[in-house]
Amino acid sequence: MPNFDVSSQKVHVRPVHQSELPPLRRMGRGPNLDYMTYASGPRQMGARNARAGARGSALQMVMSAANENSLAVWLKGWLRNNETSIVQQMEAKGHSTFVLQVNYQVSDSFENRVFESRDIYLLGTVPTQNDVGTILTEERLYGPQMDVTPRTKLTKLQYAYLVGRKL
Repeated sequence: MPNFDVSSQKVHVRPVHQSELPPLRRMGRGPNLDYMTYASGPRQMGARNARAGARGSALQMVMSAANENSLAVWLKGWLRNNETSIVQQMEAKGHSTFVLQVNYQVSDSFENRVFESRDIYLLGTVPTQNDVGTILTEERLYGPQMDVTPRTKLTKLQYAYLVGRKL
């Protein structure tokens, strides 16, 4: 999941209920499958192939992380452009917390995951962070929604709900 813990000059947002999720149980160490990665032939040939594959894998990981980070940059720009209207809405109602919905899509393309931004919506403001449940009801989170149909089955539409506050 992209890093949506973002701040602008006046507001800060973070994913909803991230700290309230139970920790995942980790599996123990599995069997060593290094023998499957070695090329047949002399040991030096296998070592050279392993180094070349590691370089390509490292480059792919760096590019994937940069692509994933592009969503955080997009969110920070949106916050910078809309922070004054968000703060005005919160001050008009006397609230200290707001809720955002971030829509993005993930496409698998040639062993790379491509993250593409779609929309950001301000769902509303609430007095405290404990009242977020009044906006994020079960109907909104799990109920039926109308949305676009992806062009291919490789594209997945994702939704992230963020809680924000004034700095």
